[in-house]
Amino acid sequence: MTQRLIVLAIATMATLGATHVFAHNEYRMIGTIVLWKDAQLEIKSREGKMVSIAVNGETVVYRDNKKVKAAELKAGRHVVIDALGDSYRDLAAVEVRIIPSLPK
Repeated sequence: MTQRLIVLAIATMATLGATHVFAHNEYRMIGTIVLWKDAQLEIKSREGKMVSIAVNGETVVYRDNKKVKAAELKAGRHVVIDALGDSYRDLAAVEVRIIPSLPK
């Protein structure tokens, strides 16, 4: 019985430790697309900061609350992007929403 509890405790600690390794922070960016090339989206945020975000096959793109293809992402379009990553240098887009204009 004691051995089972020890094995269970070790397995629980290993599982909790492993989830931290795969955890990412959530980011939301609002800005204008400057460049869309090689599955990389460059946007200029409302604050004027340039941010590079990876776009992959799991990224969902919306326009007017309808799913659209990633080909709709073009320079000059305003977007709201929800992304995951460890920092602003390591972001992958989860959802991109094309919006008519930037909110004030």
